[in-house]
Amino acid sequence: MSKILKIFLVLVIVISVVVLSTKFIVKQGSEAVILRLGELVKDKNGKAVEYEPGLHVKIPFVDTVKTYDMRNRVLEADSACVVTKEQKDVLINAYVVWKISNNNISTFYTSTSGSVERAETLLKQFLESSLRAEVGNNDIQSLINNNRDKLMIALTNSVQKQAKQIGVDVIDIRVKQIDLPDTVTDSIYQRMRSSRQKVAASIRAEGKQLAEKINAAADAKVTVTMAEAEKESKIIRAEADAKAAKIFTEAYSKSVPLYEFLKSMNSYKESFNGKNEVVFMLKPDSKFFQGFKLEPDSKLAEDMKEAK
Repeated sequence: MSKILKIFLVLVIVISVVVLSTKFIVKQGSEAVILRLGELVKDKNGKAVEYEPGLHVKIPFVDTVKTYDMRNRVLEADSACVVTKEQKDVLINAYVVWKISNNNISTFYTSTSGSVERAETLLKQFLESSLRAEVGNNDIQSLINNNRDKLMIALTNSVQKQAKQIGVDVIDIRVKQIDLPDTVTDSIYQRMRSSRQKVAASIRAEGKQLAEKINAAADAKVTVTMAEAEKESKIIRAEADAKAAKIFTEAYSKSVPLYEFLKSMNSYKESFNGKNEVVFMLKPDSKFFQGFKLEPDSKLAEDMKEAK
């Protein structure tokens, strides 16, 4: 091979290397910036040039291409121990969904020296500071029962504001778990138990009070009913006695001898019924036996005839 041919082949190889070195490809889902002698390449407005997916040109041996994945990333944060509103410790596990801001790689590069690891370290710091601020405004009960969604929204908004300063977008923050130290768990259990016991005692007291009211009302009603019945009974007896007295008076006024005769007969009945063990020795002409002496022409005889 002649010397000229060798030189030609060398030139072809060198030119090919140079030409290829002027080209670089940015893959789909990525963006890139160029460092020229260690400094970001900027446009005429002083803004860093960002290269989207496609084929681009650079200056060989002078420019260095830095490519970054612009898709979402997930950062698993360390479990953070934070203090609640009532000064109780809670352990919170959370993760952050984030990405490098579109059209803002220059800010990301300047703030983190282009390091994803440095960006994640800063995000962890932002998250921890936001957790302390947000959890400090809530008590344990609200965090566990119904405030988790509100907490995640507040954390996302807070961390997003801080992350923008380093060229990062925070898509979402999720709280995976909220744990309580054993001492706090026992304290909450005892407090809940005491609260439930108070509620149960209150319900029982209300039930007892209601039962007493019902019984008192029933007793009062019975008393009133009995009083009314007694009153009505007395009225009926009084009316009956009055009616009997009236009848008796009318009968007595019509025939006094007949009344006295019947009264004597009733006395004989009571005396001779065999139950009276007392024996009286009386004369035949005593007043007690006067009822047996019936004169044919007497007023009593006439009244008895009329009564028949």
